[in-house]
Amino acid sequence: MQNKKRILVIGEVYTDNHIDQNIVRLGGIFHSARMLSAIKGDFGLAAILPSYLLKDFEHFSDKLNASSKKVIGEIKYSPNIININESKEIGSQGYQDILRDQAEIKLNLEKLNDQILEFKPTDIVIYPGKYDLQSILKLLMQQREKLKIHIDFQYSSSLSNLLNIIEQKIETIILSTSSNLFEEVGSNLLNLITSRISDIANFILLKENRGGSTLIDTSTQEIFEAPAYLAINEHSVGIGDCYNVAYISLNDKYSHVEAMKLASYYSSEYSVTYDYELFERNIGLTSKTEITSLKGVRLPWDIRKEKHIYIAGPDFPNNDRRYFEEIELALKYHNFVPHRPIIENGLYTGQEEYHVQQQIYNKDLELLEKSELMIAVLLENDPGTLVEIGWMNKKGKPIILFDPFNIAHNLFLKKSVTCIVKTMDEVIYQVFKLLNTDNGRTSNYYDSLLLMSGGLDSTTLAYDLISKGKKVLPIFIDYGQHFKDRELSSLIEVIPKKLKAHLRIINISDIYKFSTSNMILEANLWINEISADDLYLPYRNLLFLAIASSIAQSEKIDEVYSAFINSNHAKEIDCSTEFFDKLEGVLSEYGSVKIVLPYRELEKYDVILKGKELNVPMAITYSCQTNSKVPCGVCPNCIDREEAISNFSKVQVKH
Repeated sequence: MQNKKRILVIGEVYTDNHIDQNIVRLGGIFHSARMLSAIKGDFGLAAILPSYLLKDFEHFSDKLNASSKKVIGEIKYSPNIININESKEIGSQGYQDILRDQAEIKLNLEKLNDQILEFKPTDIVIYPGKYDLQSILKLLMQQREKLKIHIDFQYSSSLSNLLNIIEQKIETIILSTSSNLFEEVGSNLLNLITSRISDIANFILLKENRGGSTLIDTSTQEIFEAPAYLAINEHSVGIGDCYNVAYISLNDKYSHVEAMKLASYYSSEYSVTYDYELFERNIGLTSKTEITSLKGVRLPWDIRKEKHIYIAGPDFPNNDRRYFEEIELALKYHNFVPHRPIIENGLYTGQEEYHVQQQIYNKDLELLEKSELMIAVLLENDPGTLVEIGWMNKKGKPIILFDPFNIAHNLFLKKSVTCIVKTMDEVIYQVFKLLNTDNGRTSNYYDSLLLMSGGLDSTTLAYDLISKGKKVLPIFIDYGQHFKDRELSSLIEVIPKKLKAHLRIINISDIYKFSTSNMILEANLWINEISADDLYLPYRNLLFLAIASSIAQSEKIDEVYSAFINSNHAKEIDCSTEFFDKLEGVLSEYGSVKIVLPYRELEKYDVILKGKELNVPMAITYSCQTNSKVPCGVCPNCIDREEAISNFSKVQVKH
């Protein structure tokens, strides 16, 4: 039987000073301690703190029933006080660690070693800070076989620093979408998956501010998603820390997704009160089964960049614009795309020429059309705002009426909007609630699925579909091909920027694990001559299309696109015109998905012509199936490509 988890939390103890709410309480590792205590976890605290907090540390560790507590480091010349300007995280919270750069810290690693030997933790949760993390990791790595190490790099300075510090692979690296490290890797999920962070952790846990969370298994690249459970919160300080330890303490009893859901729900309860006893009682009111069955709100970070929000109201230069500026900044902080029409399209004064007036009007209409949601700021009975509300209402789009001065008394106005709110916190709460995607990354967000490999054909088709206004879900299949890394890196480089954040990687490598095909086992080109027969994989195309169709139907996508062309592979039984016709017939009879092969009758030369028209970066696509580093020039794919490019070049020179 697996031993019960014992979690040791390592980090600093802070005094949290909530400037906006005039509240002071213990922070740092005590947020995690409150959560672990409330869920009856077996935990210890290894604290680094200034001496004036020693008495509080001892008292509250005992009050929260910590099984083990030790001070493993002293902070001098800094009070370890965090000033928090905005507790609810409507936008940036403006944390300020007072006299941080002045701090001097002396660690006592012997005490930490003694604590590990006495407490015998199964898991270590580390919150890096001003102290020497590397020396602590070296100590922990000596007992690496017995410990699972999880590190929250919310405030890590750089990726290079992280890679230098972590010398051996740890269990989990934890980030949030507001962390410096997430921003450094490009602020989207795909870049995170393909970054070097994957080399130093078994799992990456990404907390997506208010929109749920994503867990990445770096060995399989499998992705697990869970929703957020929103509340009108009292604060959001320490919520991420609570989530971390709740998930880690539960992920051996429940599936990844269930543990993530429970952690999210418990953390939401932490946000609604500063009262620990009330928090502890609240999380016991709902059963774990009830919590895991709740839908919650799922709004992935990378999808938010496609969510346009129209901010209506008297946003005039001579008015107080603070509300408009605050809403715009808050929406950008959460990765949405806000629009202030007067700022973007110009101010109508009545003195403009007719064509200028018409231009402003048309541009405002375009913004209304592209926006999924309106936030109407009611500072006065502005006729333009009321007309825009009516227009959005007629289109059936949600409208948040922000009425800070309680002047929305007109019945027709109140019935024309989706909701009326009084505070900025309620505005952001409703934005997430109304733009909730329910099923994560899809929920009718995509109208087509495209199989992509980083090769010339599928890349051209991606640009082709984008040019036709398609909402594409790109799929890359890892089937154990020896050139997978080269293929994937090429794909990330050539994929249209609009699709990069949406790329999904499907791992089916176990299917061909024992295949002797030279697609799976890399050939020695100094010795072997490679033919199409050497690259054959049984039912590969059937498998790809079946997987793509299954994903599409599960996620309500009607069309599956593939860039199969009339090539040397046509002799394969699942790459013939007859095969594709029969498969389309089966799918049309038993499902809703249609397979579309728009290049099926084209030669490679025709695809190059199309790629040139669409400005596809064809030169850096990768099509070789024999060499995992550079194109071999002798496999069927390379020969097809070189012949087509040669013919294309001759025609261009002739003209």
